[in-house]
Amino acid sequence: MSNKKINIHILPHDRLIQTRSGISLMEALMGKSIFLRSDCGGKGSCKKCKIKKILNNGSHEIKNACTLMVSEDISIEIPESSLMSSHIMSKASLSFPEIFKKRFENPIKLKPGNKSKIEEGENDYGIATDVGTTTIAIYLCNIIKGKVLSSIAIKNPQALYGDDVMSRIGAIGLENKNLGSLQGLVVKAIEWGVKKLLRSNSLNKSVISQMTAVGNPTMIHILAGVDPKPIGMSPYQPAFYDARIFQSNDLGFKMDNFPIQILPQISGFIGGDILSATIAVDLENQPEGTLLVDLGTNGELMLKGKDKLYATSCATGPAFEGATLSCGMQAIKGAVNKVEINLENGHPEYTLIDQSVSSKPELLKSQPLKSKPSGICGTGVISAVAQFCKTRVLKPNGAFNSKDNIPALQKNDLGAMQYIIVPGDCTDDGQDIFISQKDIRSVQLGKAALITGIEFLLKRAGIKKACKIIIAGAFGSFLDKKDMKTIGMIPPMEENKVEIAGNSAGAGAIMILCDKLFLEKSIHLADKIEVIDLAANQDFQTAFIKKLNFP
Repeated sequence: MSNKKINIHILPHDRLIQTRSGISLMEALMGKSIFLRSDCGGKGSCKKCKIKKILNNGSHEIKNACTLMVSEDISIEIPESSLMSSHIMSKASLSFPEIFKKRFENPIKLKPGNKSKIEEGENDYGIATDVGTTTIAIYLCNIIKGKVLSSIAIKNPQALYGDDVMSRIGAIGLENKNLGSLQGLVVKAIEWGVKKLLRSNSLNKSVISQMTAVGNPTMIHILAGVDPKPIGMSPYQPAFYDARIFQSNDLGFKMDNFPIQILPQISGFIGGDILSATIAVDLENQPEGTLLVDLGTNGELMLKGKDKLYATSCATGPAFEGATLSCGMQAIKGAVNKVEINLENGHPEYTLIDQSVSSKPELLKSQPLKSKPSGICGTGVISAVAQFCKTRVLKPNGAFNSKDNIPALQKNDLGAMQYIIVPGDCTDDGQDIFISQKDIRSVQLGKAALITGIEFLLKRAGIKKACKIIIAGAFGSFLDKKDMKTIGMIPPMEENKVEIAGNSAGAGAIMILCDKLFLEKSIHLADKIEVIDLAANQDFQTAFIKKLNFP
């Protein structure tokens, strides 16, 4: 590989960065903490990392940053729509059990002039981070007060190497240097988020004293710089199981050095994230038959049995979080998050995640949209598919019902059917926002994996029916319970027995950061969990195929 230095001139801000030749523009930008969208994993198919390459005559060409190789000095402009999104998670809920709240609810009141260790430690700040396959959630906390000051969510830039853990393990298997590249991406993303949170709270970067990081085993191995390849091959075991402490500078963080606490790993696919969520929902003290479902790119399940916990994982896929979908995006400003089909005229109506105003014409006259739709997020797709099931836009097997006269169902240039949610003349980039047949198939695969995993877990524990289901995960926080039941993601049950818990993995990480009692609890719990390996179960695939159909 060439070591020739290349200049990249970024307009209109007149920023100059240097990189080496022989890598993609996306990689070069990521190396300087400029993260672009890469929903397709850097294959050039999603076309969401578009940049303007400025030519010598002042005109420009539209290029995909992931496929544009850097070989000479270049001037570019980056459209805002191509930048990897980040946002303060003011709407992402965090729920803590009473045992945690009580430990911090009665701070010591002091007389004027007196000081205590509590006062002296008020600048003792830490970071809790939930390193998801698709999204990284970062929380700035006051450890002494047990308080979250602010938080941020960013897309995991490792998507450049694939949307799921097996793709990233495969990339490391192809070239060992990719482990360092993947580690560097996640470290830079976390550090970028931490610095942004510190700036928003007028804090110096030197105040961070420690970090707690949770995630699935592959994400934690990569963060720690430990080869995850054993997870990708039978018997699918992590390189380490125990809780560990790493030093931030050893992992590549450029900030002042601080310890990073990692939780125990349960198996190759069940890690500190579901363990952290288990603590946050106080599953040990829930009724027997309570099921915790942590929804994300990988669905992780934990069941309270008679005398122990049962756990399994299922590959729900990145579609639930908006990745890989034709018009998918993160759950941020401009994302369609709910769809409803008007039964009178058959046309879809929608809401955007950043505003409650719908697309109904009569409402738009008095309350115009603050921003135009840019795409559809995971909750929007689930909402749309549930509507398709109710209004027979879809057949039970998931195929579009092309025989009926459905106004929004159209053929694209290649003759494939797609359902238009928002026509191009109403969108941010002038392109239709639609759901394709392939998108429907992705939802089918995800929901079939989840419901089959739930049924097998219950059977193994000798429980006929879950008494309660707790839905965790940032994605699950915004799901409609009725939509989940409509498409068959969860078993039929009373709506009041389905609870939405928010980002429980993040909440557990915060608890462990602020009080080591909960770290000890996680280590204790890890020894009481029986893992159910669905991949090794011959009946799972048969049951999974049967669940592909919608109810």
